[in-house]
Amino acid sequence: MGLDFIRKAAPTFKKSWDQHRVSLATPTLLTRQPACVARIAVADLASDVTLAPGETVIVQLNGPNLIAMRGLSEVACFTAPSPELVSAVQQSCGVARGTVEQIHSIAGVVEISIC
Repeated sequence: MGLDFIRKAAPTFKKSWDQHRVSLATPTLLTRQPACVARIAVADLASDVTLAPGETVIVQLNGPNLIAMRGLSEVACFTAPSPELVSAVQQSCGVARGTVEQIHSIAGVVEISIC
């Protein structure tokens, strides 16, 4: 009696596992996506620096100011960053990733979006 029951019930257990495997493999299992609101700020370009739109820079705290760095060299300095921008960088351990949006070479400034 016991062995017959297991043999009869075994196919239903397999189907149950297969259905859950399909639901685990769907990409919409976790529907909540993290939201990132980009903040765009204007920074003064350092002398003899060329940047390209879409280039990634590191934005970090340098005392009360924010600076943008490419590798180990400073490429831009935020003259008057907003308190919200400074607190956002502080909340990410003092370092954030920025993307160059626009370059205004005549004015010597660059727009950097920080996410």
